[in-house]
Formats: sequence, structure tokens, C-alpha cells
Amino acid sequence: MRAFIFSLDAFVAFTLALVAIYTLIFFSSIPSSYYYLLTQGHFLARDTLYSVTTSDCLTEQGLLCEENGTSVLDNIAFGTNGNYTITLVNSTIGNAIPDQFGYTLESSNDAGASWSTLYDTSSANGDSHAKAKKKLSVSSQIPVFEHESKPMKTVNPYQYKTCMGEVAGEGFVITCGGEPQTSIAHDTLVPKAGVRLVKLTIFI
Repeated sequence: MRAFIFSLDAFVAFTLALVAIYTLIFFSSIPSSYYYLLTQGHFLARDTLYSVTTSDCLTEQGLLCEENGTSVLDNIAFGTNGNYTITLVNSTIGNAIPDQFGYTLESSNDAGASWSTLYDTSSANGDSHAKAKKKLSVSSQIPVFEHESKPMKTVNPYQYKTCMGEVAGEGFVITCGGEPQTSIAHDTLVPKAGVRLVKLTIFI
């Protein structure tokens, strides 16, 4: 009887030891230290793209803009001068991303079916950012639009017949009906637009 109790006690102790060991292995194998970097990289990619989308590219600020006054990302995505594009990426996106991260900037004009590289720190000479992915990578995407010409925001596509006529300083204040103004072409009011998808991938 005493031998059976000792054996049962040893079996229970062995089982508890195995549970403790497997629990330690399980929690130590979870890369919890990467979660912070993953979240940081995701927000960094998203905020960087949002920043260059909403910032005007102005030559007065020392930027190489092919079309002054449009957004920074417009000039990067639709730029035709490769040297201007590289310099603009370095002076905007490159300054926003810490050196311990590397990044790749790509564009697609077929809804993401294929991508062309605009800039990649792994192949860029003289760039102090990370050159290779060692731990993780995250990406964020944003659409970029380009009009063939500037939209005519101040042109009204309709003429109005009024009962009082035009009042000085107030325009046509009372309308008795309207008719389309056919002399203005649709493409003039809303020009045809090109669209590209831009993806920023950050790795570490």
C-alpha cells in the first residue's frame, strides 16, 4: 500500500513538472517583443503615407517638385524624372522613418495586380536605413489620383433664367427655372483622372 502511494505521488509530481516545462516553452516561443515593433511599423507606414498625401510639394521649401503646389505623393507617384523622385522620397519619407527601419515604396496602376518599385533602401547606395528584413515587415496602401488638367471649380455648369435679372453684387437671386449650359464640356469641368495605388512597406 505504501509503495502504491509513493508511486502515485511520483507520477503526480512528474505530471506537474511536465506541465510547468511545456508552459514555459509555450510562452517563451511567443514573439511578444515583436508585437510592439509590429504595431509601431504599421502606424509609421500609415502616418507617413497620410503625411505626404496631405502635404503640398512647394519648391520654396527646398523640395524638387515637378508640379509645384500638388501633394508630395502626387509628385512621387506620377513623377517622370527618376532623380527628382529619389531625392523627394529621401527628403520626405526618408526623414520620417527612423534609420533602424528599412522601407520599400511601390506603385501599381492595375489595382495591385502588379507593382513597380519607386524606391528601396535595400538597393539604395548611401542610405543609412536598414538594408534587409530580419524580423518583420508591415505595409500600408493609399490611392493617388492625377487629373489631366485642373478641375474648373468656379464654373457653374448651369445657366439660370431669373425673374428679376441680375442684381449688382448678389448675382441672380430669384430663379424661374434652369437649363443646362451645353457650351462647357464635361471633361473640362471634371477632367479625366489617372489613379495609382501606392504601397509603403516598412521592415526591420
